[in-house]
Order: sequence, then structure tokens, then C-alpha cells
Amino acid sequence: MIRPHTWLLDPLPMRRVLLTTHKFFPQHRAGTEVLTLKVAQDLQKRGYEVLVVTANPPDLDARHPSQTLTSDYVFEGVPVHVVEESLRLSGYDFAHEFIHTAIGEHFRKLLNDFKPDLVHIFHCQNLSASIIDVSVECKIPIVFSATDFWFVCPVVQLKRPDGALCRGPSAFATNCLSCYTPQLFPPAEQIKEAFEKKYRTVSETLKRVPVLAKLAYNSAQLAYVSSKLSSAVTATIKRPDALKGRLNQVKKIMVPTQLMADIFRENGIDPRLILHVPFGLDTAPLLPFQKNYDARTFEPTQDKPLKIGFIGTIFEHKGVDVLVKAFQALPPEAPAELTIYGDMKQFPDYALSIEKLIEESPQTKNRIKFAGTFPNQELGGKLQNIDVLVVPSRWYENTPLVIQSALTTRTPVIATNLGGMSELIHHNENGLLFPLNDHNALAREFLRLIEEPSLLPTLMKNIKDERTMLQMVDEIETVYNSLSLPQWSTKVATDACKAASE
Repeated sequence: MIRPHTWLLDPLPMRRVLLTTHKFFPQHRAGTEVLTLKVAQDLQKRGYEVLVVTANPPDLDARHPSQTLTSDYVFEGVPVHVVEESLRLSGYDFAHEFIHTAIGEHFRKLLNDFKPDLVHIFHCQNLSASIIDVSVECKIPIVFSATDFWFVCPVVQLKRPDGALCRGPSAFATNCLSCYTPQLFPPAEQIKEAFEKKYRTVSETLKRVPVLAKLAYNSAQLAYVSSKLSSAVTATIKRPDALKGRLNQVKKIMVPTQLMADIFRENGIDPRLILHVPFGLDTAPLLPFQKNYDARTFEPTQDKPLKIGFIGTIFEHKGVDVLVKAFQALPPEAPAELTIYGDMKQFPDYALSIEKLIEESPQTKNRIKFAGTFPNQELGGKLQNIDVLVVPSRWYENTPLVIQSALTTRTPVIATNLGGMSELIHHNENGLLFPLNDHNALAREFLRLIEEPSLLPTLMKNIKDERTMLQMVDEIETVYNSLSLPQWSTKVATDACKAASE
């Protein structure tokens, strides 16, 4: 039986939705990408026509884009339009990170071609907030589902270089000048490479005199930074107000956590726009792997050790080093093993540091295994094969879908005690929490699970059913239908969009 939907009764039904995200499948497959894909697919099932607009940035070196400006493909039934690096980096200016008029004009053409009834933003990064400007000019309503802190924080994570957490830009973005602005400049190695490429003959000569070579490269770096510093500082200072003003023009802002709502309000976002819409999950593939806590007896032994797991990006902000240090802090005789799922090639320098850290502790290195990545449909099986999932992140994380996935399979979670994560995990109820960066405290929680056989089954028993993607999209559809648009039509929007481009 096909479930009726409210748009079938609407006099002006919204049937065409354009969704945007900063990255997408198949090259990128983190939480925002999964959420965007699942919402798009559920909207399709409800009779909507959808288009995902995204970008395709490399994880590391963005200096060598292809000549292709855009590309199109279909992923798991969802049409995707990609802004490639050659368009994103064309005439690059530091302010392009948040306002990119060339991408905005390209987006205008997409709106004219696709003629959406609504633009639903999951992320603006890599596309910039120019997509908001153009949508407003074209009189197309916008809703926004916040998946991280990009609109407030240019480094996304609200985390400073020294690891201290932040609540957003200070007056004139002075705190961002010491945190974000330095990241706008390429590292010395890239400047050296560019110097050698441009001045080949001079570089060959300098290689024979290392002292002069070092002086030349340092001078080149200083000259580059000096020439660009003013525009970098200007872009940093302008960013907060530029994005605040644009975000306040959308119709509704859907946030998954109270933490996100609080941070937006603290940074000047109109609280009347903010709605609490928690993330949902496609639970169907996970339910067959749900653990039966009633029948479970648990007492770790050397033959049946505590199975600890990590699933995610192997990078500094995810705290993988904290997890490894905690595991190494366990007594040598403690029956436990650690499996780390993630791509070791994505951020190779950090991955190498983790490998070196493991080598420094011979007594535990044979009990730590790197298991690589896996297709999303195998997640349930991976969770079923571990006793506890650890999320040791160094930033707020908002709402990691991997936590919801673990809870769906009745797998308890140990997480950093930070907002977002701590809104899902309640200490000694459905999981355990430990202080930020405290690997010794994390090790103590591991020991509790080993020494208290009843703890793990108790945590499992307390895990409640997770919110489904169906429930989330029901709320999203309610938001769509709540917009005051009786006078609006596709023709009105198309005419406005054409007029604005003339």
C-alpha cells in the first residue's frame, strides 16, 4: 500500500527539490554525504524529483584540477551535478571560500534548467553561500539542514590549533585571524615546489648550495605571504557577517541537536528560523544485526576478549591517537583487542603517526588491527562483531551517524563528553563518556567493561530504538509544506531568476 503524502492535497504541490552538499558519493562517503543521499532517496519514493548539487574537492592537494568544469552522473538512482575543481579554483580569491560569484552564476543556470520548487541545503562549503544569494534573487525558497558548524566556523570544527574548543568568531573575527587565516596559505613545501617549477635553472644552481637554497625558499615564502596577507585578513574579518546575513535569509534552519541551536543563536542567527529536527537513520539494513542482550553472558577472557572498535576518518580531529593510547594504557594481561576501520591513505601523515605510535608499544601492537574501509551496507555486520564502539572525537561532532548506527544494533558507545555526542550517549545508561583528550580516563572505562561482566549487557538493555529516516523525512516534508507559498509558482521563480541574470 502506498502511503499518502501531504503534497498530494496541496493546491501548489512542491514536487522538485534541489539538494546541495559539499561533497558526495562515490569519492566521498562521510556522514553528511550519507544523510543527503538517504533524504534524496526517500523524497524520490514520495514522488519528488530531486537533484543533488555538490563539489569534488581532493582531501589534500587541490593544486592540480582537471580541465573539466562540471560533471553529471547518477548514484544509486539519484541524479548528481558536480562543480569540479577547475571551476571552484578559477580566479581563486580567499573570499571564494564563502562567496563565489562564478559558482553562483553557474547555480543560476542550474535553477533555470531544473526549475526546483525548493532548494534544500545540507552544506554550502565548496559551493559557497553564493547559492543562497542566487536562490533568493530567483525567489526560490531555501531550507537548511545543519550538519556541522561551517556557517559559524571557517575550520568547521570550532576547534583551535592548540585543541581548545571555541564557540564562534569574536568581534572583528580576531580569534579567527590566529586560527583560520594561517591555513589559507600553502605550506612551505608547496611554495618550494612552485619556486622550483618556475625558476628551474636557478633551482638547479641553488641545489648545489643548500644554505642559499634554504634562504631563497624562505624568501619566496615570505614574499608570497606578504603579498597575500592583506586579502586573507580582509576575507577572514568579513566572513562572519557575510554568512550570518545570508543564513538569516533562508526560510527554516533544521538542527539535529540543542548544541547546534545554541551556537547558531550565540552567533547572531535568528532563533525564529531554528527548528529541532534530529537526524534519522536507515535502520532496515542494521536491524538484522541487532544483538540480543537477554541471552548474552559476558566475561572477557584471553580466548574471548573485549572487542573494541573504531569506525570513521583516521585523522587528528577524530582522536584515533587518544583511542590507541588508551588501549596501550591497559594492563598487559587485560583481555581486549582493538579494530580500526578507516582509510589509511586519506590522510597519510596522520595515519603514519598512528602506526608509529602502535610500534612504540610491542606488548599491544599485535592486538590492534587496521581493517580498512567497507561498503556502507556492511556496517551492521562490522558492528555486530564488536562489543563496544569508541568515538573519541576532539570536537563537538554534532550528531555522528555512526553512533546512531551502533545504537540501532544494540552496540554500546564510549564517546567524548562533548555536546552533540553527549546528547545521544548518557553515561552509565546506553554508553559511557570520558573527558576530552583523556586517554587514561578512556582506559578506565575499558577496564570497567572487562572487570564488571554485567555492565555491557546492562548498557545494551538500556538502548532505545533509534529514530528512522522515515520519521526524519516526515518532519522535513512538514517543514516543506509549512512554508507560506500560496502566491509562489515555478513560473514566478523562473521569471525572477531570468530577470536577475539580465
